[in-house]
Amino acid sequence: MLSSGSSFSPHNDVLNASPSTDAEKLTLVEELKRRGRVSVTTQRYPDARDLYGKAIEVMTSIDDDSSPTSKRDISILHSNRALCLLQMNKASESYDDATSATCFDPTYVKGFWRLGQACMALGKTQEAIDSYKAAIALDESSKALKKELIKAEKQLVKDKEEAERKEKEMEEMAKNPPLPPLPAKRTVVSESKSSSTATATESAATEDGEFSKSDHVRGYKIVNGKKTSFFHHEQSEEEKRLIGDITPKLLKPNTKDDQASSEQKLDKDVSVWNKAGTWEEKDCTDWALKSIEKKVLESAYDLPEGSPDPNASVKVVKVSKLISSKKAGGNAHASVAKVRGKKKYIFEFTVCVHWEMTLGSGDVCKGQMTFFDVDGTHEIGEGYDVTDYTVDNGAPSDARHLLERFVRNSGLRTVVETKLDEWIGLFRETY
Repeated sequence: MLSSGSSFSPHNDVLNASPSTDAEKLTLVEELKRRGRVSVTTQRYPDARDLYGKAIEVMTSIDDDSSPTSKRDISILHSNRALCLLQMNKASESYDDATSATCFDPTYVKGFWRLGQACMALGKTQEAIDSYKAAIALDESSKALKKELIKAEKQLVKDKEEAERKEKEMEEMAKNPPLPPLPAKRTVVSESKSSSTATATESAATEDGEFSKSDHVRGYKIVNGKKTSFFHHEQSEEEKRLIGDITPKLLKPNTKDDQASSEQKLDKDVSVWNKAGTWEEKDCTDWALKSIEKKVLESAYDLPEGSPDPNASVKVVKVSKLISSKKAGGNAHASVAKVRGKKKYIFEFTVCVHWEMTLGSGDVCKGQMTFFDVDGTHEIGEGYDVTDYTVDNGAPSDARHLLERFVRNSGLRTVVETKLDEWIGLFRETY
């Protein structure tokens, strides 16, 4: 069920939406995902948690939720919500969501990554190691995952050393139990001293009846015939003139012209789901599709001198799967959103690159690989998930290891990832 969010949330329009048809539900899910990403980038994790929760609720109510695509989508949503919950110090709930992500799609790398992070937060170090190893098995080239695995393995060594230390301490305590504590000393106060203390603290009125004996210690004084704090300051006539009238005033309602102007702006700039004007979004998808394709097509890589074939080179010759979410079967989207006046960049792409490697012998190998889940939740330099790596028929068998090393795991892949990061910078500069 959806977690209850604040009644003042800027996302109440989508959180309270109740679409009836599958098409309306899918449109709502896309809107929830976009808002979820920008909430993560602005570190509004409770908002992001609620948005992803609503998306899961809507997605699981769609009739074709048994399809592989739907299962993958639900897995991603659980993984994203696991990230939010972990940032909110709700490690146990994050663990549950990450586990769900791996169950819905056992091939989703980030699902195991989030599970490993949640396990580390819960002290389940061995389970975290197993999760990171499962993620690396799906993406052997991920340097970030390997770093996480090394950290977990070091922590496991520390955990074992700490357990051994505590076990030795318990054994020592069993052999040499601690002595019982000495009885506490009783303090006797003489009657005469107690009586004098009570007399010293006793309050007594002054001639005008305004102060007790201890008021001068507390810091009271008389201003305009009233007892007030010693630090009270009465404004002089000159100070009142300079500051002016600061009495709160009731704001007048907008005029009809102001309301009309505001409504015109709302219709033009805000999301189709937004009614309250708290979420403004400008669609940049058409520009993004052209610019990202142009940027990725610049990708090329020459094999280094120390490689088995230093005369070989590989390049991207075609880009596909960049289909706008406005069309059937597409999920590409880019927009600039304003949340309470702050500008944020939202995007999601699946980029399939078609490559050609020309060997030193003159033979040409062809194939493709897909960069999945290219979106605003990534940190620049973190890399992207690669799926659907294939090599067309006709490639020499002795070239397979070159393709694995310099296309799938590094080389061309690294160049494409760099181009995708450059595009993110271009997006921010342009808008």
